[in-house]
Amino acid sequence: MEDQKKTQPSVEELKNKGNECVKNDKYIEAVLHYTQAIKMDPNNYVLYSNRSFAFLKLDQHYLSLQDANETVRLQPQWAKGYFRRAEVEAASGLYDEAVISYTRALQLDPHNTKLMESIKNLTDMQKKKIKDNQNIIWISTCVGLVIGIAVVVLDHSLTTNPTLTNPFSMVAFSIALATVGFAIGKTATLMNSWSAGKSLQPPEDLGGNDNTKEKETAFPEKKKYSKAQARQRYKQGKL
Repeated sequence: MEDQKKTQPSVEELKNKGNECVKNDKYIEAVLHYTQAIKMDPNNYVLYSNRSFAFLKLDQHYLSLQDANETVRLQPQWAKGYFRRAEVEAASGLYDEAVISYTRALQLDPHNTKLMESIKNLTDMQKKKIKDNQNIIWISTCVGLVIGIAVVVLDHSLTTNPTLTNPFSMVAFSIALATVGFAIGKTATLMNSWSAGKSLQPPEDLGGNDNTKEKETAFPEKKKYSKAQARQRYKQGKL
């Protein structure tokens, strides 16, 4: 037993091993080292912060955010915890939430130029996203209008009996297709907005099955009986 205790690495050694793995882009190994260290020292907020970064590099946004939140919970006055959270939120497309987290970090560390730069870059990304969304809607509307005009022109040039003969109906048809284009563009931008944060959803196989089985074992589902069966079982003393 004494030999095992001597050979068992310390928390600091495990953290250093994890840091070394991160430097060499061995993020899975880094997570394993940090996890082992956390088991030995579950209140060490630096370990959670480091593991959050490793998870982020592995695109495990949900796990990365969990560790970032745990870092903030354990040490709410440490700017890096909020920075970690902001990095995950930004990577997940939640730009508004990321700006709030970055700003909180900057309040705790007002001279950190990296935080200032991150806020500026994210603000620029938000502006670009808004502009891109507007361009998508505008282009879709124009495409719809052009298609509408093209259909009217082809209807008159290629058919002997044009379907659209009234100028008002021609304009209305073109505007209708432009409206359809607008709706398509708007839907596309909304879908992009709805997809933000989806990577933060917990994995389906994240230990949920075991808990469910345990609950089912501890609390087996009660068999349902009809009213007549229930009365009969009550008389027999089985309920």
